Amino acid sequence: MKKVAWPYLATIALFALLLVAPFGPLLTLQFVPGSPDSVTPMALDRALGALQAQSGHYPLWQPWTFSGMPTVEAFSYLSGLYLPNMLLGFLHLDPLYIQLLHLVFAGMGGFVLARQLGLGGIAAFLAGSAFMLNPYMTAMLAYGHGSQLMTAAWMPWALWAALRLAERGSLADAGLLALVLGLQLQRAHVQIAWYTWMIVVPLLVVKMLTERRNGVSTAKTGGLALAALALGVAIALQVYLPALGYLPFSARSGAGDAAEAYRYATMWSMHPAELLTFFMPGAFGFGGATYWGFMPFTDFPHYAGLVVLGLAIAGVVASCKKPMVLFLAAMTLLALLLSFGNFFSPVYDLFYHFAPKFSSFRVPSMVLVVVALCLSLLAGYGLQAWLDKPLEDSAPLLKWGGIAVGVAAVLFLAFEGGLEQLLRTAFPPVQIENYDLVTMVGNLRWELWRGSLFVLILASAAGAGLLWIAAKGMIGARTAAIVLVALSCADLLWIDQRIVSPDERSLRASPLVERSSLERALEGDDVTRFLASRPGEFRIYPAGPLFGENKFSLAGIESVGGYHAAKLGLYQELLARTDNLANPDVLRMLNVGYVLSPAPIDHSALKPVFTGSLKLVSGDVPVAVYELAGAMPRAWFAPRAAAAQSDAEAIEAVMAGRGSDGGVIVTGAPWQGTKRFSTGAVLSMQRSAESMALKVRADGEALLAVSEVYYPERWKLTVDGREHETLKIDGIIRGVVLPPGEHEVRFVYDRSPFEAGRRASLAATLLSLGLVTVGLVAVRRTSKISKAKKPSAKP
Repeated sequence: MKKVAWPYLATIALFALLLVAPFGPLLTLQFVPGSPDSVTPMALDRALGALQAQSGHYPLWQPWTFSGMPTVEAFSYLSGLYLPNMLLGFLHLDPLYIQLLHLVFAGMGGFVLARQLGLGGIAAFLAGSAFMLNPYMTAMLAYGHGSQLMTAAWMPWALWAALRLAERGSLADAGLLALVLGLQLQRAHVQIAWYTWMIVVPLLVVKMLTERRNGVSTAKTGGLALAALALGVAIALQVYLPALGYLPFSARSGAGDAAEAYRYATMWSMHPAELLTFFMPGAFGFGGATYWGFMPFTDFPHYAGLVVLGLAIAGVVASCKKPMVLFLAAMTLLALLLSFGNFFSPVYDLFYHFAPKFSSFRVPSMVLVVVALCLSLLAGYGLQAWLDKPLEDSAPLLKWGGIAVGVAAVLFLAFEGGLEQLLRTAFPPVQIENYDLVTMVGNLRWELWRGSLFVLILASAAGAGLLWIAAKGMIGARTAAIVLVALSCADLLWIDQRIVSPDERSLRASPLVERSSLERALEGDDVTRFLASRPGEFRIYPAGPLFGENKFSLAGIESVGGYHAAKLGLYQELLARTDNLANPDVLRMLNVGYVLSPAPIDHSALKPVFTGSLKLVSGDVPVAVYELAGAMPRAWFAPRAAAAQSDAEAIEAVMAGRGSDGGVIVTGAPWQGTKRFSTGAVLSMQRSAESMALKVRADGEALLAVSEVYYPERWKLTVDGREHETLKIDGIIRGVVLPPGEHEVRFVYDRSPFEAGRRASLAATLLSLGLVTVGLVAVRRTSKISKAKKPSAKP
C-alpha cells in the first residue's frame, strides 16, 4: 500500500512546491488578491455572514445593494453550500489557502487522469503540472475569480470518474462520478461546469459504444451513467433549484433585445488571430494598457506553453489511432471554435440558439480552459510516445527541426527592422492623452512581441537539441523527459510570475494588495458611521465612481447602487434607462435619503450635511454627503395612480416628475387612465432581510406603495393573512390596493425552493456515498470469493 501511495504523495508535494514561485507573496497572507472582482463581493459576504449568524438560517435575500436582490438565486454567497468548504472550515483555513489547495487538486486531477489513460509517471506529471500552471488558472486566482478556479479544478477528476465508469461499469464508479459532478456544480460556476459536461457526456457515449469489455454490460453501464448524471445534478439542487426559477428574471436571462443580448454575450470572443498567444504570449500585448487584441480588455494571454504545445502536436501525430487522442483533439477543436464567438459564428451560434442554457453565458473565450486541459493531456501522450518509440527514429526529424529553427532565427535578425515597422502600423491607437505614455505603450508592445519571438526560437532550439542529444544516446530518454518537464514548468511559471507580480516596466498594476490595507478598507469610517447614525428607513445613492461600492452593507446601510453581474433584469433596465439612476425623482421613489459624491454637486434638491473620508482599498476618498429633499418614505399611500402599458412608459413618467407628490404609475393596471385613491396611514412597520410586516389604516379604497423591488416570484404578499396580488409600481417597486379599514400587509420571501433543493441535495449526496460504499463492499467480497475458489499450491 505504501509503495502505491508514495508516487501520489510525492506528486502532491512537488505540485505544492511549484506554486511557491508565482504565489509566494500569498503564502504568508501578507498579500491578497485586490482586484475589484475580488474585493467588491468581500464586504457583502461578511455582511451576509453576520446576517446568517444573527438569523440562524442561510440568507436568500440581501437588502443592501441594488435596493435588494437574491443571494443564492443570483449565484452569490455560495461558499457555505459547497461541501468541501464546509469540511475545510473545521480546519479554519483561510479562503486563499483553500483556493491554492484547489490548484494542487487540479494538478493531481490531471496526473490521476493521465495515469488512468495509461501514461507513465513522467508524462502524467507533465499533464498535471501543465493544467495546474496554465495562465488561465493563475489569473483566476490572482484576479479574484475563485469560483472559476475551483470549478475548473474538478474538470480532470470528472473525466477520470467517467472513464472508470465506462470501463468498469460498477456501482462505486457511478457514485464516484455523481459526487465529482455534484461537488463541481455546488461550486456554482455554471459556465465552467457546463463545459465539463460538454466533454464528459460525449466521452461516456464514445467509450461505451466503441470499447466493449468482457463482463461489462453496455446497457448496465449506460443506466449507471444516467443515474450518476442525475445524482450529480441533484447533489447541487440547493443552488440550482432556486436559481432556475430566478433565471428568467435575471439580467443574464438573455430576455429583451435579442441583438443586444447576443452582443453582450460575445463581447469577450477570441479572435482567431489571437491564437498566436498560445505560443507567443506577447503577440497582442500582455494585458492591461499593452493589450491590443479584439476583446474589450484582458489581464493575461492565453499561453499554452511551448513545450506543452509542441508535445501536444506530437501526441496527436504519434497516437492518432488511439480513440482517446482523437477525442481530445476533437474537443480541442470544438472548444477553439466556440471561443471564437461572433468572429466565427456558425459553431457558436448553433450552441447559442439550441444548447440548453448556453445563451445565458458570457465570455466565449472562457471555454479555452477546455483547450488547456486537452492540450495538457495530449502533451502527456506526446511525451509518452517519444519515450516508447525507438529514439533513433527521431534523430532526422529533430535535425531538420533544428535547422528550421536556425533559419527562422537568421530571418528574424535580418528582417527585424521591417517586422517592427509592420507591427507598429498594426498597433491600434492608445486611448491616452499623455504623449510620452503613448510612446511607452507602443515601445512595450513591440518589445513584448520581439521577446516572445526570441523565446520561441530559443526554446524550440533548446527542446529540439535536448531531444536530438537523447536520440543520439548521449543522455537517457528518461533523463531527457524529466528535463523537458522541468522546462515546461519553468516556461509556464515564467508567465504566471508576470501575471501575479508584473514588473515596473510592464505598465500593469499588480493584482495583489496588502491584506492590512484591504482590512482597513472594510473598517468603519467617517462616512459610514454618519450614515449609520441617521434615523429612519432610507437608502443612499453613491454617485459616480462610488456607485459600485459594496462596503456600505457592513454598516447595514442600504444602497441603490452596488456591484453584481446577475442583478434583477428589471433593475438593470432601470439603470440603463436612467443613466445609473441619475434623476432626482427616480431617487426619491427609491427612498433615497442621501447622496454621496467624491466631487461637489450643485443642485437645489441636495443639501450638504456632512463631509468626511470613505476608506477604500485605493486609499481614503474625501466624500460629501447630501440630503435629498422630498424623498418618499419606505411605504406610503399614493393619492392617485396612472395606468401604463409598459415599464418603460412608467419609468419615463417618473423621470418626468409625475410622481413628485406621491402619485404612482402602475404597469398593467386593471383600470384605464388615472384613478384617484383615498388617503391612509402606515401605523407600524417591521422589517428583516426576508420579511416586511406593515399595519396600515385606509380611509377608503387606497393604494399602498412600498419602495421595495418588485419580484413576485419569491416575495409573496398577504393582506390580513390571505394571499394577494402585487402591483408593479413605477416600473420597479411594489404596490397593493386595500379596502377601507385597518389591515396587516405582509411580504415574505419564499424559501421553499431552496429548502426543497437542500433536502434533495442531502439525499442525493447520501445516496451517492451509499453507491460508492456498496460498490466497494461488493468488489471486495467478489475478490475474496475468487481467491477462495483458487486451488491452493501443492507442497
